[in-house]
Amino acid sequence: MIQTKRKSWESIRSVLGGSLTRPDSEDPQSIGWYDFQWKLIVGEDLTAVTQVDKLSAKSLFVTVSDKKWFPALKSFRKKIIAEINQSAGSVLLTRIVFQEGTVISPVADKGVPVVRKQSSQEQKKTEGTEAMAEDESLRDILDRISKKFQIVPLALMLLFVSNCTTLPVEQGSGNIDLSGSYAVKAAEKMSARQSGMARDPRSYYHYLMALKEIREHQFERAADNFLKLVEFDRSDSQFYGQLAMNLLRAGKMDETFKVLEESLHHFPTNPELNMMMGDILDGREEYERALTHYQRVIQSEPGSARAFLLSGTIYERLKKHDLAADMYQQVVQVEPANPLGYHYLARMNILSGKLEEAKNHLGQTLELRPNLLRTREFLAWVWEKLGNATEAAREYKILLKLDPLNKKIHERITGMRDSMTPVDVGTSQYRLAAEDLLGEPKVHMRIGAVYYEQALYLKALDEFQLIRARKQTKEVLMVLGRVYEILGRVDKAIEEMDILLELEPESVNLMIYSARFYSMNEQPEETIRLLEKAITLEPENDTLYHSLALAYMSVDKLDEAIKKIEKAISLNEKKDSYYFELGALLERTGRFEQAIRNMKRSIELNPMHSNAHNFLGYMYAIQGKSLDKAIGHLNKALSIQPRNGYFLDSLSWIYFKKGESQRALDELKKAMVYTAPDPVLYSHLGDIHFSLKNYSEAGKAWETSLFLTRGKINDTSGELPDPKDLEQKIREAREFLNKN
Repeated sequence: MIQTKRKSWESIRSVLGGSLTRPDSEDPQSIGWYDFQWKLIVGEDLTAVTQVDKLSAKSLFVTVSDKKWFPALKSFRKKIIAEINQSAGSVLLTRIVFQEGTVISPVADKGVPVVRKQSSQEQKKTEGTEAMAEDESLRDILDRISKKFQIVPLALMLLFVSNCTTLPVEQGSGNIDLSGSYAVKAAEKMSARQSGMARDPRSYYHYLMALKEIREHQFERAADNFLKLVEFDRSDSQFYGQLAMNLLRAGKMDETFKVLEESLHHFPTNPELNMMMGDILDGREEYERALTHYQRVIQSEPGSARAFLLSGTIYERLKKHDLAADMYQQVVQVEPANPLGYHYLARMNILSGKLEEAKNHLGQTLELRPNLLRTREFLAWVWEKLGNATEAAREYKILLKLDPLNKKIHERITGMRDSMTPVDVGTSQYRLAAEDLLGEPKVHMRIGAVYYEQALYLKALDEFQLIRARKQTKEVLMVLGRVYEILGRVDKAIEEMDILLELEPESVNLMIYSARFYSMNEQPEETIRLLEKAITLEPENDTLYHSLALAYMSVDKLDEAIKKIEKAISLNEKKDSYYFELGALLERTGRFEQAIRNMKRSIELNPMHSNAHNFLGYMYAIQGKSLDKAIGHLNKALSIQPRNGYFLDSLSWIYFKKGESQRALDELKKAMVYTAPDPVLYSHLGDIHFSLKNYSEAGKAWETSLFLTRGKINDTSGELPDPKDLEQKIREAREFLNKN
C-alpha cells in the first residue's frame, strides 16, 4: 500500500519543523496523568482500542479491545515506559500489563462498539454501570445527585466527581440551563426549610464542566464555568483560585486581578490567592502592595520558598539589597535543594563584592542544575575578578559548548589576559560592572525555564504569562507559542505568533513557524499564504517550495503542488525527499511512468529510502508487471522497517498478483497487527479470501471495508476504496454463498 497517500499535514509539519509534544505532568501519581501520557505516546488509532485502568507497584494495567493488538503494543512497550518515566523525571513505571477487555473510548469510530468478552458477574455489573453513565442525560445525573447528596459538603462532592474516570461530555456548544430542573427546584425548597444547607446542583454541574475544560486545556471555558460555580457557591477558596488561575493561563490579566480582589475580600489570608495577587501586583510594578501579599503567604506558610524568593526580587528592584539578601537566605534555608535560592543569593554577593561567597553559591547552583547558563556566566565573571584566568576560561569554554554562537562569550575570552590580578571590589567601576552583568532579576523567566525543562508546562505557562504582562518580548511570545502548542492549544499559539509577526513582519523564520501552526490547526489556505509570502523574501530557498508543494497537495491542488516541487528540485537536485514527493504527486495524477522514474531517482540518492522502495513495489504490483522486482523492493523496505503494516500490505498484494493467495493472506494478517483498522487492508483481505473461495470471510471483510470507507469519505489525505466496487463485491460474495 502506498503510505504516502496518507500523509499531508503531517508531512508539512515535519518539513516546517518537527516537535515533540509532551503534556503537563504536575501530578504523576494521578491515573489521569498516565492516561494523558499514554494517549500522547501511542497516538489516536491505538487510543481508540486501549484504555489505561490502574497503576499498581510500578505496573501500568491497560485494557485492549482485542488480543490482535497485543503484538503491536508489546513491540514498543519499552519506549512507552521510557517516555513516561522521562516526562515524570523519575522511575514510576517498570512494566505494562495488557489485558483483553471492554474499552470505553471517546475517540472510537462512531457507531463501532468495542466489545470485550465478559467472564464474570462483576464485569457485567461494571459494563452496565458504564452503559448507564453513557446513556443518562446530565440533567438526570444531577437529579440523582441532588437526592443523594442534599446536605453533603461540596468539598466531599468534589472529591467524588474528581475521582470519576469519565467526565460528562458537553452536549452542544453551550452549557445546559438547569434552572428549571427538578434537582434545582428541590434544592431551593430544601434550602428554604433548612436555612440554606442544601447545595445547589448547578454548582456540581459547572464543576464537572470546568474539569472537562481543564482536561482539554480550554482555560477560557474552564474560567467561565468556575465563574458560574462561585455564583452558586462562595464557600470554598479553591474555586476562586481555579477561576483566577485559568484566567491567568488564558492571558486575561485584568480579569485575573479583579477576581483576586473579590476573592481576597472573602478569603483574606488564603496563601494561594495572596501569592497570585502578589505576582500580579509585581507585574504592575506596585511593589509595596505585592510585598504585603507575599508576607501574608509567609505568615500562613513559613516554608514557602517562592514567597521569599519573589520578595527578595522586589527588594532588589527597590535597591534594598540587604533585605533582598535576607530573603534569598531564607529560600536556601527552607529549601536547601532549590538552585534559584543560591543563584539569587550569589547576585547579592556579587553586588556587595563578596566574590568568594558568590563563587561558592554559584557552584552550589550548578551542582543542583548544571545547565543554568546565566549562573555559569556569573561564575566565569567572578573567576575573572578573582584573577583566576584558567578557571574563568574553563567556564567560558563550557558555555561555548552549550551556546557556540554567543558573541559576548567569544569577546570575553578574547579580552582575557593570560595573567590577571584580583579586582578592587570597593571601586565605583566595579559596582557599575557588577550591575551591568546582573541586569534585572528575571525571576519568573528562571522559574518558568525550570518548570519547562521538568515538563511542568502548566506551571511554566503561569510564569511566562506573568512575564508577558510585564513586557511583551519576542523571546517570551515565542516560548508561550511553544507551550500552547504542547498543551494542544494551537489556536492560542497562533495568536502569539501573529503578534510576533507584527513585530517582525519580514522574518521568514517566523512565517515558517506560523505556517506550521496553521497547518496543525487545519487552516491550509493560511499556510499557503504565509509560505507564498516567505518565498517572495527568499526566492532561492528550496525547502520553502517543498513545504508549499505539500500544502497545495493537502488541498488537492496537485498541478500547483507539482510546479512547486519541481522548482525545489531545480534549486537542489540532491534531495531524495523531493523526488519522492514528486513521484507521489505524479502517481496521483495518473502519470505512472514518470512517478516510477522519480522514485528510482530518490532511491539512487538514498538507497535506504524505505517509503520509495515500498512505493515502487506497490506500483509494480498495481500494474501487474516486474513482480519479482516488486518483491525485491518490498523486502528492502521491510529490512529497514520490519513492523510497517503498510509495507507488509504491499508485499501481500504482490503475492496476490503472483497468484500466491495463501502467502498473501499470511502477510496481510501480519500487516493488520501493526495498523489500525484500515479500509484498504480490509478490501485486500476480501479479495484474497475470495480468491481462496472463502466467500463468507470475503463478504465480511468487504463489509468492514465499506463501513470504514464511509466513515472516512471526507478524508482526502488517505487512499480509499470505491464504495460502489465494494458493494458489487459484497453482492457477488452473497451470490456465491447462496449457490453453495
